[in-house]
Amino acid sequence: MSDDVDVPEALARVLAACRPLPIEHSEPAHACGRVLAEPLRARWPLPGADVSTMDGWAVRADDLSAGTGTVALRIHGESAAGHPQHAPLAAGEAAWISTGAVLPPGADAVVAQEDTTRAGDLVHVDLARAGVVGPGHFVRRAGSDVAEGALLLSPGTALRAGDVALAVGAGHGALPVHRAPRVAILCTGDELVPPGATPGRGQVVSSNGLMLAALVREAGGVALDLGLVGDQLDTLRAALAHALEIADIVLTSGGISVGDHDLVFPALHALGLVPSFRRVRVRPGRPLTFGRRGDALVFALPGNPASTFVSFHLFVRPALRALAGDPQPVRPPRRVTLAAPAEGAGRRAHYVRARLRGDVAEPLADQASGALTSLRGCDALLAIPPGPSLPAGAEVEAIALD
Repeated sequence: MSDDVDVPEALARVLAACRPLPIEHSEPAHACGRVLAEPLRARWPLPGADVSTMDGWAVRADDLSAGTGTVALRIHGESAAGHPQHAPLAAGEAAWISTGAVLPPGADAVVAQEDTTRAGDLVHVDLARAGVVGPGHFVRRAGSDVAEGALLLSPGTALRAGDVALAVGAGHGALPVHRAPRVAILCTGDELVPPGATPGRGQVVSSNGLMLAALVREAGGVALDLGLVGDQLDTLRAALAHALEIADIVLTSGGISVGDHDLVFPALHALGLVPSFRRVRVRPGRPLTFGRRGDALVFALPGNPASTFVSFHLFVRPALRALAGDPQPVRPPRRVTLAAPAEGAGRRAHYVRARLRGDVAEPLADQASGALTSLRGCDALLAIPPGPSLPAGAEVEAIALD
């Protein structure tokens, strides 16, 4: 184990420890955001038959090909959406048809309603208005959207609403996806009080647990909020032991530095944690520990809100996406221009919280690791390399968080 690693090395070790979770079949209503584990092919064509794209009259194109002026056709039945006409059209006949309805047998074209007039049992087609009516006029052919057996979606697709709609429409009532990672969240420290409580002198409201749970859900995980635990080694060890049994990832916040009251690492060590690294050369978030115990991955995050926030986006979110089966678990960086100077952090990389305006990034004014206000307006992290501060106008890499 290396005690102190840089960000790329830390991320590489995290991803090397991640394997996609097993496959389960999800109801389509709950599949958005999940990652497809197997290829999906169409079980039937879309559309399943030739259908009309207009309200009007289903016709045989040959009946109109030699005419001029107005052509009269005998009315023979009706085809409505969900109620197809089964009787075939003979020569010189037309059937009323609504948008989305199946063409009757023998029909191969549709004339729009506004290009016709009806008189008794005849419909008169105005060819000057209708134009050339050939086979397929105002018709969606069977299989023109999706052919039977065609590949709909490939493994590794992070399912969106349109993907789910396509899969359901082509015959899939359950979707094979990787199981969503279960993430146990535990916030530590005698100074913490739960949300809604009024803190006393020396106390703070625990906001990190709520923030981490929201971030986990946004990343496609299942958040298991285990609440707060104080700075008592036995109590902490028992809470961590429970978390390790129920979760794929255990997230702790606070108590991971080297002070007398920083008990998270001793508790994890006693439970058999195999650490991969203990610190990262990054600001904020240097005292971050990552390791595993059995099949569970453990991220012991610093307790300052900005440190927790940045550490999650740099390391925890990629792990969640990798476990969920995402073939590209890391957000790709983009080049942006600084609207104002960005502070360097000496021998550490500095991930500056910022707002993006197109390709211009505005560093937020307060970069203190305990500043909750710096999280509210943050939609990007700017990677300032080790070294001095950078001036306005410099180009840097940004990780967009939206």
